[in-house]
Amino acid sequence: MQTPDWLVPLSDLILGRPPRVRRHVLFVLVTLQLYLVCLGVVWHATNLGVLDTGFAKTLSVASCGMFLVFYALVRSGLTQSLPDPVLTLPHAVLSITMCVGAYTMMGDTRGDVLILIAQAIVISMFRLQPVQVLGLGLYTVAIFLAAVVGLSMYDVQQYPWQKGLTHFVVGGATLLTLSLIAKWVSDIRIRIGDQAKELSTTVTTLRQMATQDMLTGLMNRRVMIDALEAELKLMERQGHTVTLALIDLDHFKLINDQHGHHVGDEVLKTFARITEVNLREVDRMARWGGEEFLCLLPRVNAEETLSAMDRLRQALQQTRIPAHADLRVTFSAGIAQARSGETMDQWIERADRALYQAKHQGRNRCLICQEPMSGANSTTPMTTTMQGSPA
Repeated sequence: MQTPDWLVPLSDLILGRPPRVRRHVLFVLVTLQLYLVCLGVVWHATNLGVLDTGFAKTLSVASCGMFLVFYALVRSGLTQSLPDPVLTLPHAVLSITMCVGAYTMMGDTRGDVLILIAQAIVISMFRLQPVQVLGLGLYTVAIFLAAVVGLSMYDVQQYPWQKGLTHFVVGGATLLTLSLIAKWVSDIRIRIGDQAKELSTTVTTLRQMATQDMLTGLMNRRVMIDALEAELKLMERQGHTVTLALIDLDHFKLINDQHGHHVGDEVLKTFARITEVNLREVDRMARWGGEEFLCLLPRVNAEETLSAMDRLRQALQQTRIPAHADLRVTFSAGIAQARSGETMDQWIERADRALYQAKHQGRNRCLICQEPMSGANSTTPMTTTMQGSPA
């Protein structure tokens, strides 16, 4: 639900603006109801005459001060670098300690405090690790036992040992059982969280496998086909130019045979890295198959694409392959500007014929397909760039 505009400044003031800080502050504010109930019980006991007013005031000030300290620490963002930015464990330990202290002073109404202790354990299980929840439960039982023993020793008239034993057996067993259940719930919470992360990682991997070439990180053939179809439709509607370049790494089989497939893989990855810094953000490069790549360049004509491919060709030729400084790699490219009314296959086929001519003329060069509209199967001359030395 969207926050009303008039409430946004107040919400930002109380919760903060960063989403992560807001979530953590909200968790701290959830504990406020425990403080309010605890203070209600304390002052109710005071009205009944079973609790000293001075102690009630001291406990009230201490409770309010402790809550404000934890709220201020989390709200300031100073705790964001900690494993638990909410400070759940120290907050729970101090709260439970204070509740046990109140238990020793509450007379016949002290049983109400055990419920507040149980609530503190329940809230903590949503933030703490399972071993921390169990440790908190054992700590609670230990200080509760200390309180019972102390009362039985120093207030024999009001708190005989039989009464203390009954309180400890019932209350201690209840708190310990609750702690074990809280540990179990916390364990399930963490297991579900881990499974959710694994599922998210798996979905991301599958998405990448469906859209990316796993070796180079470039788009795969299937995604590029969709992009080509979309650009053709956009060209028909809006009339802008769009060009593709079909690229083939020269003598790639020879590189694999002489240096091994691991070096061939390095060549492919090096070419992919070079495309990232030598093409525009709107240009899209895909691994078309083997050592063949297809580059889609929207809103540029064939001559502009020719210049871009020539810069890319020179950048590759000047790049050293990792661990093989003496190896120089070149490529040949065929360029075709999309024509109104032609299909995607016809468009790619024209670029493929230009690529064939580039390789036939000695490789390490880029050619534009300049076949006339009526000569889809002709082999008329094609324009070339400043080609490099024959590869």
